[in-house]
Order: sequence, then C-alpha cells, then structure tokens
Amino acid sequence: MNTGINLEQIISRFHFTLNARDPNFIYQIVLINTVVVLAYFVIFTLLGKFRPALCKSIVMFFTPPFGVICFFVNFIVGLFDRKSDIDYLELTFSKEKREFAKQTDYETEKEFVPLEEALIISDVEDKRRALLNVLKADVSNNMSSLVKALDNDDPETAHYAAAALMDILQKYSKRLATLSQQYQANPQDADINKEYADVTFEYISSGVLGEIEVKKYSHLYVELIDNLNAFHPDMLDTEQYKNVVECLLKIGRYEDADRWANLSIERQPNMEQSYLNALNVKYKTEQWDEFKLILDKMLKSGAQLSQKGIGVVRFWNRR
Repeated sequence: MNTGINLEQIISRFHFTLNARDPNFIYQIVLINTVVVLAYFVIFTLLGKFRPALCKSIVMFFTPPFGVICFFVNFIVGLFDRKSDIDYLELTFSKEKREFAKQTDYETEKEFVPLEEALIISDVEDKRRALLNVLKADVSNNMSSLVKALDNDDPETAHYAAAALMDILQKYSKRLATLSQQYQANPQDADINKEYADVTFEYISSGVLGEIEVKKYSHLYVELIDNLNAFHPDMLDTEQYKNVVECLLKIGRYEDADRWANLSIERQPNMEQSYLNALNVKYKTEQWDEFKLILDKMLKSGAQLSQKGIGVVRFWNRR
C-alpha cells in the first residue's frame, strides 16, 4: 500500500483562484497572508525594529487578510503625510526657548552634579571632571562650597577651587569698586544706591570673608541703607530691613538694630519678616519680656505666617 505524499499532485490541485466559492480560496488567503507576515517580520527585524515588528506580525497573522491590508494602508498614508525636514525647534513657543535649546551642552548637563556632591566623589578623575563642569556654571552664589573645596585631599581639586574663588572675588572687587565710584559721584541716585547695597550684602553673605572683613562691609551696608532711607525710603523692601538688622547685630549696634526692627514693623505691619526682625534683636539682647510681647503682637497682626513663623510660635509657646 502506497502511503507516500504526492507533492506534485497537491500542487497541481492547489491552483490560484479569485473565486471565493472555491474550496482552495481560504487556504490561499491564509498562505499568502503568512508569507507576507513572515517577510514583514524578517525585514523589520533586520532593520532593528524587532519588538514593533513582532507585535504587528502577530496581529496580521491572526487577522488575515484585514490586518495586512490595514497596516499596508497606514504605511502608504504615512509616506504621503511624512515631513522629512521638520525643525522641532520651531515648534517651541518663543525665541528664547529656541536659543536655549541650541546653546545647551547636553553632554555636560548629563554629568552635572551639585558642587558639594562633586567634592565627595571618591574617584579622583571623576571628581575633577565633575568639579570642572560645576565651575563652568555660575557658582557665585555657592562660594562657601568653594571654600570647603580648598581643603580637599586632592591638590588638583583644591587648585581648581582656589582659581575659581579668586576669579569670583576679583569680579566682586571690580563691581564694588565701580559701584562705589558711581555712588560717590551721585549718592542720591536710588538705583545706584540700591544696587551697591545689594551687591555689598551678597559679598557679606558669600561665606568667604573673614570676621574683620564681614564687619567692614557690614558697616558699609548699614551706611548705604541709611542713605537710601534718607532719600528714598519707599525703595526699601522686606529683605533690606532684614539684612540691615542682621548687619547691625554683627557689628554690635544693638540699639540701632532695635530701631530698624521697630521701623520695619511700623512700615510693614502685615509682613511676617518685620516681627522676625524684632524677635531676632530681642533674642540676641536677651530681652525676654519684650520678646514675648513681639511674639503676641505678631500673632495679633494678621500677618500670614510661613512654616518658619509657625515653627517659631510653636517653639516659644511651649517654653
């Protein structure tokens, strides 16, 4: 008994037809669909798109022939609708954003870490590279961290920090010298007076000055604020009231600090900081009865308290 498979006979009977009633029609559709799906999967896998090719191939294999037709139509529509030269920068909403995107050094940004974190990196080469990336940015507001870097075990890192620190100090020195000349020429100019005072306090707060220099520039700051108050009292803001009180406490002029604290409450009774200024003075001078009076006055003032203010009230009310 011959049980062999006559392949020639099967092929001869399996003829191509467009007649949907023909028994071979369904098999032909499945066969063609399978070949197309396999070809699609192989081609796009070679192009490096294995996962999307696998997902689409599964869909097309189990939905013959509609899956193939849908993906084919979508592909054709995509060819006509595609814009090859899209400038994605033009899709941003402003010129400033486009300029920022063009100027950003993405490789450097990827390796950027805060200065204090850069100093604790164990590997010397990584530490140096991280520190250099930090120093490329504006670290004028983080000068105290540069001072810490001066004591780093790696001499190269300490050298980078010293060089950066000297550069910043020179910039401050030049800026203060220029403002001093402008101020001396026209002490009644509100803008020059205010800028000179603000830069001076930045320098005081930098963390790089010694005790003698802090007192020297604190005296200068008080002089500048006194002058601004004499000619343009309306130009004084909350921060300047706070700063002048701090400077007066640094140089031991407690009565003047108390006067300025009271002045800030008088002019800005709805500001929390005004009462914190007075509390600071009363605390430093150990005037506890007046301290409690200021605390009660702050609570009754209607000033909106921050977390800091709430913390102060809770702490002292428990004592």
